[in-house]
Amino acid sequence: MRTILATCACIALAACGGAAGDGEDQLDTADLEANADAPDPGMPEGSGADPAGAAEDTMQEMAQPVACTSPEKTLFFCEAGRKQIAVCGIYDAEGERSAQYRYGSDTAEPVLGDGRFASVPYSGGGEAQIEFLNGSTRYIVYSRTVRTNFKAGEPNNPELTDGVMVVRGGEVLSDKQCTGDPQSVDVMAGDDYGGVESELFYPED
Repeated sequence: MRTILATCACIALAACGGAAGDGEDQLDTADLEANADAPDPGMPEGSGADPAGAAEDTMQEMAQPVACTSPEKTLFFCEAGRKQIAVCGIYDAEGERSAQYRYGSDTAEPVLGDGRFASVPYSGGGEAQIEFLNGSTRYIVYSRTVRTNFKAGEPNNPELTDGVMVVRGGEVLSDKQCTGDPQSVDVMAGDDYGGVESELFYPED
C-alpha cells in the first residue's frame, strides 16, 4: 500500500523500471553494477579461518532475501518487473541503526549499507531520496510526487513515481521505476538513520 508522507512526498530509491521484458530486464541495476563493483562479502578474519565455514558464510550472505524481515524496519519496498527493491532499517555490527539497500529477485544482489536521506518539497508535491555509495557509483532510491494540474479550483492530479537511479560521474546509468504498488520512502524515519538533508542527492544544482 502506497505511503505518502504528510511533510512533502514520500520518495524512494529502489531500482524500479518499466514493464518486465526480455530486453528491458537485461538493463537493470544488477546487470549494470553487481558484477562490476558490488561489495565483496569478504573472508572471515583470522588466519585460522576454516575454508568450508567461510564458504558457508558466503552462501548465507548470498541467500539474503530482498524484502525486510522481522525485526527490520521497511523504509522502502516495491516490485520492479521480476525484481524487488527494498531499503531496510537494520542494526550494524556496532549496534548502530543503518539503512540497507537490497535489490534482486529471490535473493539480494547487491546489498549496500549506510544510506543517507534527503527530502525536498515541490509546489503541490515533493521528493524524498535515500542514497547508497558503492565506490564511484551511487544508488539513489526515490519517491516523487509532481502536480500535473495547475488550473484554479481543480485537483492537482499528482503524478506519483517511485524507483531507483544508478548514477556515476553525473550520468544516470539506469532509472528503474516501480511496476507494482510501492511502499514509498519513509522519510519520517530519516532522523533515526543520520538525519535528513534538505537538498536532493540527484540531480545536483
